[in-house]
Amino acid sequence: MLISNMSVSHANEPIEVISMTTKEWPPYQMQIGKAQSGIAIDALRCVMQNLEQKYEVIFLPWGRAQKGVELGDYDAFFSASHNLKRDNYAVQSNTFIEQEWNFYLRKNSHIKPNIIDIKSTAKFASRQHSNTTHWLHQNQFMLAHQVESVDKLVELLYHNRIDAVMENSLLFESAVTRAGLTKDQFITVHNKSKPLGVYFGKLFLAKHPDFLDKFNQHTAKCAFPRNKKTTNK
Repeated sequence: MLISNMSVSHANEPIEVISMTTKEWPPYQMQIGKAQSGIAIDALRCVMQNLEQKYEVIFLPWGRAQKGVELGDYDAFFSASHNLKRDNYAVQSNTFIEQEWNFYLRKNSHIKPNIIDIKSTAKFASRQHSNTTHWLHQNQFMLAHQVESVDKLVELLYHNRIDAVMENSLLFESAVTRAGLTKDQFITVHNKSKPLGVYFGKLFLAKHPDFLDKFNQHTAKCAFPRNKKTTNK
C-alpha cells in the first residue's frame, strides 16, 4: 500500500487519507513491490493531485475489494464500470477511463462472428466478481465456468475448453501477449463501450457529501485516453 505525498483537502468533515481498493489488472493497475503503475493508477493520481488529497491504494482480491467498501472498511474501489448491484452501497464517479468490451472466439471457431449466433451457441467462461460476469448472467449467455484471472480465460479459450470470452479489450490483449500468443489467433467481435470510474462507498459519502462533486470536477482533464472527453455514468 502506498500513500501519496500530497496535502489534505477539506470537505464536510476533514479527510485525512482516502482508502481505495483495487485488484491487479494490467494494464489498468499493477503493483510490483511498493511501485504502483498503470492507466487507472495514473488517471486517479491526476485527479487526487488536482484535489490535493491524500489517498492510499490497497491491492486485494476483487470480491474483497468491493465487499470492504460495502462494509465501510475502505472508502472506494476502482477501476469499476457501472452496475445496479454496486449502486446499492456505493456511487460511481464520472467515468474517465476507457473500456471496450469485445467477444473473443478462436480463429478456427465454427460459431459465426455475430452476437446472435454467439449467444445461442457459445459456452463462456468469465472472471469471478467481475462486471463482465454480471453482464453475461443478466443477458442470459451460457456461462460454464468462472475463473480468477483473464490469463486463465485465454488459456481455456486457446485450448478449446470453452467457445468464447467476453472481456475488456486491453485486459484480454495484455493476457494474450503474456501467453506468448497474438491477437490474430482470435476473432474479435465488438460488444459495447463500458467506461470505468471510481465507486465511492455511501458510508464514506455520508460523512463527506461534497467530495464526489469535487472529484468529478477534475475527471475530464485526467481522462484516459487524453484526447477524449469523459462522460457521466
